[in-house]
Amino acid sequence: MIQIGVGLATKRLARLAGVGLAGAMLVSTTLSVTASAQAVRGVVIDQTGLPVPGATVRLFDGSAEVTSVTTAADGTFEIDVSLLGDTIAVSLDGFETTRVRRVEGERVTLAIARATDTATVVASAVTPSSPTAALLGHTLTAETVARLPSSRLRARESLPLLPSVIRGPDGLMQLGGARAHETPLFLDGFNLSDPATGISSINLPFEAVQAVDVLRDPMAVSYGGLVAGMLKIDSKPGGDKLAIGVQGIVPRPRFRNPGFGRIEGIFPRAYASGAMGKGRIHYMTAMEFDFERIPVPGVTHDGGPEIVERSATVFTRLDAQLNARHSVTFEGLAFPSGTRSLGLSPRREETATLDVGGHDLFAGVTHRFVANETSVFTLQIGAFAHEATLTPTGTGPSVLSSAGWRGNWFAAVNRTATRYSAVATWERLTTIDGRAHDFSVSGEIASRRLRGSVAEAPIVVDNADGQTVRRVEFGPPSVIGAYDRPLGLAFRDVWQLNQRTQVDGGVRLDHSRHGGGRPSGRIGVRYAVDEAGTTVLKAGYGSFVGNLPLAAPAFGNYPVRFDKQFDPLTGELVSDTTLRPAIGRLRLPHAVAATFAIERQLFPGLDAQVAVTNRRSTRLATLRVHEDIGVLAVDSNGSAHYREVQIAARRSWSGNQQVFVSYVRSAGRGELNDFGGLFQALDAPLIQRGGMSRLASDARHRIVVWGTFNLPQRMVISPVTEWRSGFPYSVLNARYFYAGTPHDRTFPSFLSTDMVIYRTFTVRRRSADLGVQVFNITNHRNPRDVYSVSAAPRFGQFTNSVGPILRGYMLVKW
Repeated sequence: MIQIGVGLATKRLARLAGVGLAGAMLVSTTLSVTASAQAVRGVVIDQTGLPVPGATVRLFDGSAEVTSVTTAADGTFEIDVSLLGDTIAVSLDGFETTRVRRVEGERVTLAIARATDTATVVASAVTPSSPTAALLGHTLTAETVARLPSSRLRARESLPLLPSVIRGPDGLMQLGGARAHETPLFLDGFNLSDPATGISSINLPFEAVQAVDVLRDPMAVSYGGLVAGMLKIDSKPGGDKLAIGVQGIVPRPRFRNPGFGRIEGIFPRAYASGAMGKGRIHYMTAMEFDFERIPVPGVTHDGGPEIVERSATVFTRLDAQLNARHSVTFEGLAFPSGTRSLGLSPRREETATLDVGGHDLFAGVTHRFVANETSVFTLQIGAFAHEATLTPTGTGPSVLSSAGWRGNWFAAVNRTATRYSAVATWERLTTIDGRAHDFSVSGEIASRRLRGSVAEAPIVVDNADGQTVRRVEFGPPSVIGAYDRPLGLAFRDVWQLNQRTQVDGGVRLDHSRHGGGRPSGRIGVRYAVDEAGTTVLKAGYGSFVGNLPLAAPAFGNYPVRFDKQFDPLTGELVSDTTLRPAIGRLRLPHAVAATFAIERQLFPGLDAQVAVTNRRSTRLATLRVHEDIGVLAVDSNGSAHYREVQIAARRSWSGNQQVFVSYVRSAGRGELNDFGGLFQALDAPLIQRGGMSRLASDARHRIVVWGTFNLPQRMVISPVTEWRSGFPYSVLNARYFYAGTPHDRTFPSFLSTDMVIYRTFTVRRRSADLGVQVFNITNHRNPRDVYSVSAAPRFGQFTNSVGPILRGYMLVKW
C-alpha cells in the first residue's frame, strides 16, 4: 500500500509540473523496486577528505558478519555483489567505528575517536562536516557524474542536478537563493574565489576530483566568509600503484545545422598518479584542454558567428608522510581561459560582444602535526591570483535599441586580484562527564589586493524609430585599486550528548579593513528518533558573516558618468545628470538562517528528506543612485530574504544505480542594484534607481528527476529531467528605465530532458565506455532572451532557445 501510494502521488506531481508521463513512469517504477544485494565499491576518508588506508570494512547480514576486507593505500575497497548483507561497518584504531547502509558505502567518512588512554590519532579533522549536514542532495561523487549526461566530464558543471543549485539567467550557478558572488568556492580548504568579485569558474580535471559538495547554511563555524553556502571540491590523492590515462582526444563533430559535420569541440585530458619513496609520497597530476564552438540560435550560420571558449587546467597534488606525526600536502593549479564573442545572442550583434581572457594561479601547502593521542595541529598556507581582461570586439560608441546591442561594447577592463592566506587549526578530543567533545580553535589571516584599469566608451540609446533618446558618456580612463587584510577567529565544539543526540555549536569573529568587525554564532542539533537511526531530525540556527568584494571599495575611482536624455522629436536636451562614483559606509555582509529537516529511511535503499530554510541577509553592498546630489554611491545597506521548502527522495541499489527525485518551493527577494550582481564584470552599462524586488533567479517551483540504470550487455542508461518556473524579467521604456514594477513578468516554464546511453567494451584488459548523449530530447522551447522594451514592434517576444543536441560519449578506463 505504501509503494502504491508513493507511486500515484509521484505521478500526480510529475503531471502537474509538466514533466510528462515518461518521467512519472520512471519515478513510480523505480521507487517500487525491492531491495537486492548491493555491490560495494567505495572509499574510506577522514574528515579532511584524505584517504584512510588499512581500515577494516565488514559486511553484516543482520547481526551476522558475512565478510571483511581492508582498504588499499588510496582508501578504496570492494565487496563482491554475490554476498548478502545490508550494513557495512568501518573501523580503525584512533577512529570511531562508522556504520552505514550498504547503499551508502560509496564514500565513508571516519571521525576521530573520542579520547581514551589507548587512542592513537592518525589524521587531523580540520573543518569536519557538521552533524546537521543534509543526507540528500548536497554532494556528487566523481563516479555518479561519469554516469550522467554532461557536455564535458566536469563535476562542478553537474551541480544543477542537485535540488538547491540552479543556473541563473546570467549563466552562473546560484545556490539556495544566494547570488553567485555570495557562495565561495573552496578546494581542499582553500578559497579560490576571485577577491575582486567573489566569483570563480575554476574546474578540476575529472580524474583529479573525488567529490563536489554543496554546503547550505553550514552550522559549523569553521566555515567563514559566506552568507548562505559554499561549494567544496575535494581533490583525489595519488594511489599506491602507477596509473596513467588519456581521455577526450577524439574531436566532437557537430551533428546539427548550422555547420553540420564541423568540429564543434575537443576536450583532451591526461593524468598520472602513483607513489614513490617506498610509498611515503603519493602524487596526482592531471591536465585538461577545452575548446568548444557554441552556436547561437538565429545568429550562427555555417561559418559563424559563434561563441568560442578555450581553457586549460593543470593540477598537481603531492602527499608526503614525513613520519608518524607529520604529513604534508602540496597543491598547485594553473587555469588560463578565454571566451570570444561573449554575450552573442539575437539581441546582441557580434561587434557588441566581448573577448574575455583570464588566468588563475594557485599554490597551497597543508601541514598536519599529531601533537599527542588526542590533539592535532594543522597549518594551511595558500597563494591565489586571478588576472582578467575584457576587450570590446567593435569600435566607437555602443548603440542600444529595442532590438538590443550593436556597434560596440562600452567598457574595457584589465585587473589583477590576489589573495595570500594562512589558517591554523588546533583540535582536541576529550571526554567530559562521560560525553565526547571535539573542540577546535582556528585562526585566519589573509591579504587581498586589487589593481586594474577601466576605460569606457559612450552609450547611445535609440527608440524603436531610430531616434536618440538617451546618451551616457564617461570620464577619462581611470586606475582602480583596493587592499584588505581580513582576520578570522573561530571556536567550535561538536558534543556527543548521547547515542542519539549530537550538538554542533560555536562562535566566530571576523574583521576587515573596510567592513570592520562582526561576531557570529551558530548551533546545530542532530537527533535520531530511534536506535537504528532510520528517522533523524536536524535543526540549525546561526548567523553568517561574508566577505566584501574588493570591487566595492575600489568603486570610488571609477570614471564619472554623464547621463543625458533627449526629446525624440526635436532632439533637444531634456535632462543632464552627472553621477560621481563614491564610497558610502561599508560593512561585512551578514545573514541569519534557520533550518529544519526530517530524514527517514522508508526501507533499505530508499531515503526521503523534507527540509525548510528561512534566511535574512543584511548589510549587502548596494549601489545607490542619488540624482539630486549627483552621487553614485556604494554602501552596505542592502537586504534580502529567502525561504525554501525542499522534498527529496533517493532510491539506490547495486552497481551504482540510483534514482533521485526532488521538488523545491522557494521565494526570494533582494536588491535590484546589488553591487556584486551588477558588477560581475567590474562594470555595468546603464544604472537606474533600485529597490527591492524578486530575485532574478527566483524560480518558485522546481522539479529535478534523474536516474542511472544498468542494462544487459554492460550497457548503462541515465535520463535526467528538469522542470521549473520561468525566471522573472522587467518591462522597460524606450530610455531603458523600468516601466512599472521591476521583475513583474516571467519567462515561460523551463523543461529539459537529457539522456546518455553507453556500453562498456574491453580490449586487452583496457575498457572504454562508448555511447551517445541527447540534450533537450523533447525540443521544448526554453528561451533565454526577451524583447522587453514596451511599445516596440517585437515587445514580449522570446528568443534564443536551443533545440535538441546530439553528442557522442567516450570514456576510457585505464
